[in-house]
Amino acid sequence: MTVTTTLPRAPMDAGLAHFLAQADAQGNPPMEALPPEIGRQVYRDIAAGLGLPPPAVATEDRSIPGPGGPLKLRIYHPDAAGPLPALFYVHGGGFVIGDLETHDAVCRTLCHDVAAVVVAVDYRLAPEHPFPAAVDDVVCVLQWLAAHARALHVDPSRIALAGDSAGAQLATVACLRTAGTITPRALGLIYPVAQHYSEPSASMTENGEGKFLTHGVMQWFVDCYLGGRSELTRHPDFALLSAPTLATLPPSWVATMGHDPLRDEGHALAQRIEQAGVTTEHRHYPGAIHACIHFTAVSPVGGQVLSDLALWLRSRLAPNAR
Repeated sequence: MTVTTTLPRAPMDAGLAHFLAQADAQGNPPMEALPPEIGRQVYRDIAAGLGLPPPAVATEDRSIPGPGGPLKLRIYHPDAAGPLPALFYVHGGGFVIGDLETHDAVCRTLCHDVAAVVVAVDYRLAPEHPFPAAVDDVVCVLQWLAAHARALHVDPSRIALAGDSAGAQLATVACLRTAGTITPRALGLIYPVAQHYSEPSASMTENGEGKFLTHGVMQWFVDCYLGGRSELTRHPDFALLSAPTLATLPPSWVATMGHDPLRDEGHALAQRIEQAGVTTEHRHYPGAIHACIHFTAVSPVGGQVLSDLALWLRSRLAPNAR
């Protein structure tokens, strides 16, 4: 992986640094030492306990047929007249620990701030359902959204995708897989997963311990997701930097965090998308850590990331935007 320019550096945000110091003092076992079900509950507790109250928006839960059985969706409706734009938001969590609850506040915030119908999915998680189950589920939901847009009071020409971490990777793969049949207006990526981990980046070495997401946790996520199949580490539906082309992606917004092990691969992905001829905006937050969008009660930086993404999505999803 080659990154051709250096991103700005800054000390870690004071609120995030204090949070990490407190977490370290508690001496909790590392995430990779926990059974997946326990890790999932820990993640839910973190998301529920460290965020500011999100805006109030109407929601409905429903299920649709999926490639491995029923898929649970949560649909968020803004207080606005339709037809509206739609945002398909794909949650993060390393393909292993996220769900509708961990990202409920994120989806409520984006629904309110973008003034869009937001669709979220409980895709199948590893290790119970390894690659490509999550990809297949996310592609299925994107196809369902495009086919049922009008029933949701959504303008089918104004659909965007976004996600964080593993969810950003899955959203990108869904766009690549459906190129030629679905034409999203925009793709928003928050600290995306973009490479395999047998070749650690400088940021993985620099930030791989003590900054919430660790090298050990990330390796556990990848091992769970790929089922220990090393031959998949360069599969284009996993390693985005190995994809044959990114030219079919919609205009893209990529956010990287200065104290994140995934910083350099996110930066490289933004460069590759731009080099493919796609309109690209790369926003870097030098003092932030991975998962900061959940820590809005700890520091304002995560809220700023969501606010910046929402502003960009609003501009891309405007009726006359090109």
